[in-house]
Amino acid sequence: MIAIAKNVLQALILTKNEEPNIGRVLDKLKWLERVVVIDSYSDDNTVKIMESYPNVEIIYRKFDTFAQQCNFGLTHITSEWVLSLDADYVLPDDFIAETGQLLNNGGDFVAYNSRFEFLIYGKKLLSNNTTPRPVLFKTKLGSYFDDGHAHRLSITGSIGDFKSKIWHDDRKSLTRWLNNQNGYSVRECDKLLDLNNADRNSIINKLRRTKVLAPFFVFFYCLFVKGLIFNGWAGWYYTLQRTVVEMLFALRLIEAEEFNIVNH
Repeated sequence: MIAIAKNVLQALILTKNEEPNIGRVLDKLKWLERVVVIDSYSDDNTVKIMESYPNVEIIYRKFDTFAQQCNFGLTHITSEWVLSLDADYVLPDDFIAETGQLLNNGGDFVAYNSRFEFLIYGKKLLSNNTTPRPVLFKTKLGSYFDDGHAHRLSITGSIGDFKSKIWHDDRKSLTRWLNNQNGYSVRECDKLLDLNNADRNSIINKLRRTKVLAPFFVFFYCLFVKGLIFNGWAGWYYTLQRTVVEMLFALRLIEAEEFNIVNH
């Protein structure tokens, strides 16, 4: 059990039909005094599962964007620090121990980036395309903004880094995953078409705007550059997922630029 003073740390999680994931996530948060969950009116067993954890407080809000949902959640955090997690982030024991050490030892940082170990139904990948993101930060110094299909944290102050990693292990069905990616592709297409987008000229976005090259690039990059061809079915599954995502982006761009179809 990690010894952290009262009102120093609470967790924030967003949920919507996370039945396959949420129990594994909350099992690793029992050491926290309070976990705030902003639920977008789940209609599976997500709420029933969460109600079995005495340290979990469920607050309901209709979903609009990830950033707005997170910022709403931050207004309900009463601790100095917040651990802001996705509903498929599982904390290994070494990450939990390091969190306690960082908070108890103090320091000059107001936030900490975490790297991720990507798992496919519990099997670790040799490598993945995820990037570090700040998950632990001082509550009053952070706020979120939307960035295409993603949400980013704006933080005031210096950011440190965790040595340990979080396990990213999403076990939702393929049908649910495809539904999510469909919505994400609309927002990402809008971002790619935005002439003021600061990331417009990154290598991957230049490839995406060709509407041809990105799916091939991601397929071969995952399999051969990242070495997932040696990762069995888990590596093949992840590679196909990433390739499908790029195909959806390409189809959205073709609709918008060639057929003048706008999807919202």
